Amino acid sequence: MSAMREFKRQSIRIIITNEKLFEEFREAKKCIFISGFKGYGMVGYITVTHIVEHLKCERAGVVITKYMPEAITVDKNGIVSPFELYVCRGTDEMSIMALVNHDLPDVRERTRYADTIIRWVTSIGVNEAVFFGGFDARYRVGDEKLRWVATSMWTRKLEEPKMESGLYIIGPLALFTLFSEIYKLPALVILPYAETSRPDPRAAAIAVETFAKLYGLSIDTRELYEKARLIEEKIMELEEQKEAMQAPPGASERVYM
Repeated sequence: MSAMREFKRQSIRIIITNEKLFEEFREAKKCIFISGFKGYGMVGYITVTHIVEHLKCERAGVVITKYMPEAITVDKNGIVSPFELYVCRGTDEMSIMALVNHDLPDVRERTRYADTIIRWVTSIGVNEAVFFGGFDARYRVGDEKLRWVATSMWTRKLEEPKMESGLYIIGPLALFTLFSEIYKLPALVILPYAETSRPDPRAAAIAVETFAKLYGLSIDTRELYEKARLIEEKIMELEEQKEAMQAPPGASERVYM
C-alpha cells in the first residue's frame, strides 16, 4: 500500500485519499476552493453540500484535528468524517475543491484549523476561494437578497451591496476570511440574508445561484426552495396550533356585534 500524501501543520493534518483526483484538480487552469460552516441558518453548510451533490463531486481527502469530533456517519460512498475534501471534476479551464465541514472545529484549535487550511490551499495553487455564510435578516435595509465581503486581492464586484462597516463576521468563517487576506488569497464571502433560529434552505439557494452565476455553472436549486417551503409550512402550522392553544375556550364560537 503506497503512502498517502499528507500536509501537517501543528495539530492539523490534511490527508489526500484520492491522489489521481487531487492531481486532476491541480491541472486545471483555474482552481477554486469553497467552504462554509453551520452558522446562521446553516447556510454555509447547506450551500457547500448542495454544490458537492449537484456537481457530482468525489471525496479526495480528509482533515484530521487534535480534538476530532467523536462522531461519524455513513452515506452511499461509505464512512463520512467530520471534515472532508471533495473535488468537482470541471474542465481544463476550471476545477473546484470543496471543504465540507460536517461539524465545527473545536474552539481550542479553530485558529490553527483556518491557518492550516488556507496556507495549504495557497501552496497547492488555488487561484480563488469562495466562502458561504448567513447574514442576519434583521439587518436587511432594502429588497437586496445578500451582502458580500471580499479580501483585498479579489477584483470582481457583485451587484448586491457589500457588508457595511461596523457589522461583523464571526466564528470559523471569519478566520478563513482573515487568513485569506493574510496569505493574499483572492476570496469572496457570499452572505445571503438568513433566518438565524433555523436552517434556511432558501438563503442557501440564493448563495448557490450567486456562485453558479459567478463561474458560469448550472446548478439546480429547486430542491432547496422545496425544502424551504416545507419548513415554512411546518412553522406556520406550529404557530397556528400555538395560537389555538392560547385562545380562551369557545373563542372561535363567539359572535361580536
